[in-house]
Amino acid sequence: MAEDKKKNINQVPQQEVTGENVADSTESIDFEEVYLTRGQLMWRAFKKNKLAMFGMWVLIIMYIAMIFADFLAPYDPFKQNLNHSLKKPTTVMMKYNVADLKTTMSPYVLPEVSYIDKLDYTQNFKTMLFPSRIKLKLKDGTELAVIDKHVVEIKEDGTIVPKYLPKGRKLDEKFVLAESIKLVVRTIAYAQVDGQWVQYKDETEDVDALVFGVDNSILEKGKNERITESRTARSFVAQNEGWKFGFYAMNEQEAMNRLTAVKLEQDLVGIKYYDADFNEHEISLDEAQIVSYDYKFYPVKWFVKSWGPDSTDPERVGYLFWIIPLHYHLFGVDNYDNNEYVSINIFGADRYGRDVWSRIIFASRVSLTIGFIGLFVTLVLSLFFGALAGFYGGIVDEVIMRFCEILMAIPGFYLLLLLRAVLPIDLPSSQTYMLLIFILAFLGWPGRARIIRGQILAERQREYVEAAIALGFPDTRIMWRHIIPNLATYIIVSSTLSIPGYILGEAGLSYLGLGIREPSASWGNMLTAAQDVYILEKVPWLLIPGAFIFVVVLAFNFVGDGLRDAFDPRALG
Repeated sequence: MAEDKKKNINQVPQQEVTGENVADSTESIDFEEVYLTRGQLMWRAFKKNKLAMFGMWVLIIMYIAMIFADFLAPYDPFKQNLNHSLKKPTTVMMKYNVADLKTTMSPYVLPEVSYIDKLDYTQNFKTMLFPSRIKLKLKDGTELAVIDKHVVEIKEDGTIVPKYLPKGRKLDEKFVLAESIKLVVRTIAYAQVDGQWVQYKDETEDVDALVFGVDNSILEKGKNERITESRTARSFVAQNEGWKFGFYAMNEQEAMNRLTAVKLEQDLVGIKYYDADFNEHEISLDEAQIVSYDYKFYPVKWFVKSWGPDSTDPERVGYLFWIIPLHYHLFGVDNYDNNEYVSINIFGADRYGRDVWSRIIFASRVSLTIGFIGLFVTLVLSLFFGALAGFYGGIVDEVIMRFCEILMAIPGFYLLLLLRAVLPIDLPSSQTYMLLIFILAFLGWPGRARIIRGQILAERQREYVEAAIALGFPDTRIMWRHIIPNLATYIIVSSTLSIPGYILGEAGLSYLGLGIREPSASWGNMLTAAQDVYILEKVPWLLIPGAFIFVVVLAFNFVGDGLRDAFDPRALG
């Protein structure tokens, strides 16, 4: 009779509460026995390891990101933009601030460029201010607004409404739409020589944009004045303009001692704009004054067309699952006027102006897959040679094990360099990738083959194997149907713990220039740019790929530790 899982326990005496016996008092308790399968027991043991669960979720996220890299990348990972060389991570803004309008808006970015300051001659990344609207008051009292046509929307019925003007800004009663707006700026430069200010430059130029936070007061006040005593500025002026101050026979240090400061005076002379037919119009500020102004901003949005079949640069196309052409990407900037200085680089840009985030997730396809593919090759070799040596023994065992010992006696890293050095250095990245897999697998199989050989020797002596041999089963069936399944625990756990070795091996070779090469990306060759001390001090975001290597290797170790607990019979309880 099958055992009933539900059992009824009657006549269970009630426990004493006050020391007095409670006679003839009973209660009925129903309970159900639950039997867990081996898989459920292993999952329960795995879940008890919190670090293993953390590592598992990290790896799941990383591999999902790898699969959907084209969708998650806001830019083509191979597209260069030298305007953004070594650009720091983009600041996403939500506050809009001009003299007459301070408001909070949806997230947006401003154009940025590598900029040489005309005052102190230092190079840095500066935010740029492109005027989108300038309201002028003419001498006759009328007001006129010059508005860039890209920041408004013209409907089918001809109505014009603001689209990229800041929140709270309405269209002026009288305005003209311009293809572009330029500022006419006069710059006068002075040097303080022997305590006296001496003019050495006076030039007027048309500029598309001002440097935000540096000289945008030209629009607010009509002029700007800055003074510096920096050695860089004084040295530059002394070397290039010193003849104007009589520095013919002086050395640099003497000229620097006499030239103690540099000053720039900038005045806004006028406003230029171009109409739809590209006819130039200029309004002199002798005839008008600036009432208010706005600058262009570029909204950050989800699901943006940035690169692919419908972009302005369709040379590179992103694909979903490597098959479906992508028209949209997860996030990006609405660059409505194709401004070359606009981008959102959440992890900054490298020396070629390529988006670091886009390259990191594309590089994960190399760094995350090389471990599994290399491990597969290693397992095939180690199982084949380890099984031959352990099952047949004798001369076969001697030859295979001595060959393994010879390989293991050579230092692994030097053997890695040797194997890569004898191969052509200018191979395409796809071929280099396959070569790295076989090189790393060639280094990894001897040690694992020795362990598998030892375990097969032990299993070879068990009764079930001897019985199978006595029944005349083929050797291959005995090996793959009876012996190898009993090694599954070791194979799974050791494989998980060995994957980080392949990732680090590829990263090391690529870091040394012997692995994946430019323009293809892997986490290792992305770290090559961080060999310079200047990069380590000034451009630390180029070290972010190293953080990804660290996190993924740590996650694999956590998961391997959790699997070891899950396969331990003592932990199944």
